[in-house]
Amino acid sequence: MKKITRIITVLALLSLCIPAGAKSKTLTGFIDKVSSSLVTFDYSFSMQTGKSKMKGTGIVKVQDNAFYMEGNGLEVWCDGKTRWTVDRMAEEALIEAVDDSFDSYATNPALMITSVDDAFNETAFGSATFQGKAVDASTLIPVNKGKYSMDIAKLRLFFAKGTTNLVGAEVTLNDGSVSEFNVSNLKFQEKGKEKESFRFDEKTLGSSYVVTDLR
Repeated sequence: MKKITRIITVLALLSLCIPAGAKSKTLTGFIDKVSSSLVTFDYSFSMQTGKSKMKGTGIVKVQDNAFYMEGNGLEVWCDGKTRWTVDRMAEEALIEAVDDSFDSYATNPALMITSVDDAFNETAFGSATFQGKAVDASTLIPVNKGKYSMDIAKLRLFFAKGTTNLVGAEVTLNDGSVSEFNVSNLKFQEKGKEKESFRFDEKTLGSSYVVTDLR
């Protein structure tokens, strides 16, 4: 469960993995919105893994270093300190501690949204085509390789032409595989003062659940 959870969570949040020192006006405007808002969006993705193709859909809610994601039968809750992954069908739950260090990007990719001054560089910005429509595209590459970039070779963010409205993303891994995201219903709302909505109540799990606590 842990491996597939990490892949889906990273892919879902990669559409918002942005550098604080962005150069283009579009990306800079998007960053400003993300850093000052509670962000929610729906997503769908396709990812080629060997000879098979993984597809999925889900919803995401992100605020600063906290997030909630639901998709592909999994619920992932993270308040910035603890992350809970719940599989209702299998009746399994995984609990992990996270912090604000670089090493925690793998368990809390939401950190990238507001705390990645050194994570990515924007190398290009211009017109492109996504899902058959003309869009503006920002091309990003990680400053660091390996675990700090989660093996990402290149990230492209697609915005509706002339706006800061994110509509999709394309992730190229170091092994050459490419994943494509569609982003919809993207909303920027006023931040909540508390993080209770990102915390999972472990007491709600039934006695039949297998709970693995790695804190």
